[in-house]
Amino acid sequence: MKVLISRKDLRDTTSGVPKKVLQELQFFNKSGHEAFAIAETINTEMVKEFGGVPVKTFRWPFSGYFRRQFYHQQVERWVRKNRPSIVIGHGDILHQDVLYIHNCVHLAHELIEGKPLPADHEVGKVHSAIFEKGSYKLLVCNSQMMKDDLVKRFQVDANKAVVIYPEVNLAKFKVDDAAKVKKEWRTKFGFAEDDFVIGLVTSGNFKKRNLGLLIEAYKEIAQTNPKAKLFIAGGNIDQKYKDQAPKEGVVFAPPIIDVKNYYYLLDVFVLPAHIEEFGRSVLEAMYCGVPVITTKYVGASEILEGSSREFILEEITQANLVAKLKRLMDQEIFKLVSTQNIKTAQAYSSEVQSNVFGEVLTKFGILRG
Repeated sequence: MKVLISRKDLRDTTSGVPKKVLQELQFFNKSGHEAFAIAETINTEMVKEFGGVPVKTFRWPFSGYFRRQFYHQQVERWVRKNRPSIVIGHGDILHQDVLYIHNCVHLAHELIEGKPLPADHEVGKVHSAIFEKGSYKLLVCNSQMMKDDLVKRFQVDANKAVVIYPEVNLAKFKVDDAAKVKKEWRTKFGFAEDDFVIGLVTSGNFKKRNLGLLIEAYKEIAQTNPKAKLFIAGGNIDQKYKDQAPKEGVVFAPPIIDVKNYYYLLDVFVLPAHIEEFGRSVLEAMYCGVPVITTKYVGASEILEGSSREFILEEITQANLVAKLKRLMDQEIFKLVSTQNIKTAQAYSSEVQSNVFGEVLTKFGILRG
């Protein structure tokens, strides 16, 4: 059986969606199916490594809504010519069997800006077109929060929507000696072994991830705890955040592919986002044994269990964040949450979530035999 997976950008795995595409390619390849990945920007070797066949479309030289339409037209042309049995779209095409939407752009704008998304917003127009003019047999959401919003906002048939949480590749994030990795990577950035390193590791969009709040909370913590440090990693970090941060004790680092090294150098991972449809970095940090503080508007908060749920910010305020950071300075609480997070994360391994994916496709009649 021939399967096509569409995602406009498949250049690397510094963000979560390409990781999902690679997992799907691997799933179909292991199931004995021929899986193609189509994109306008594509890492062909990366796709082949996961058992996929790369297909590169022409990239329209100017950004904007027309470029998205142009990409969609090329995918449609490929589908008509090659007639795949299954088409999976990751938010870039109108017609597919399985639809993934990875960003609730309307809800995000409302939560961050306090007003409706402009009608001419590029991604918003794409999403509206998919739900108003497009077609799909199954809608896969990254979280219950996402499903609830899309069902209500676009009058989606709830029976056609399911939640499949993103996965973590256990082999990729496992290390033989965590203490050794922690010491090595702390040394790279000038941190001491006994520093209390608070961190945020993400692909970008630091306004959405509420970096400003984290910096202010850190500044308050550092006033009474000189061993507290702050580590921020990601692409295109706005200069205003660097200006906001103290000159001492704060490190800004670029994104890296082998991101586990960043997680292992941390004591606490903080994602105080206004909204995050899931937040794969939360799950990855959890598996690396890092206590996590996040908000109720982060989809990954839905999977937290036991004592870890005490570190979900119901109200996103500096006072609440500081209080939770101080609690995690208690070694007993720290170890309890760390152990719980590792256990929870193991339940969302690539193998487990691939099986869930296969079961859902079979249930909806998309995958047979």
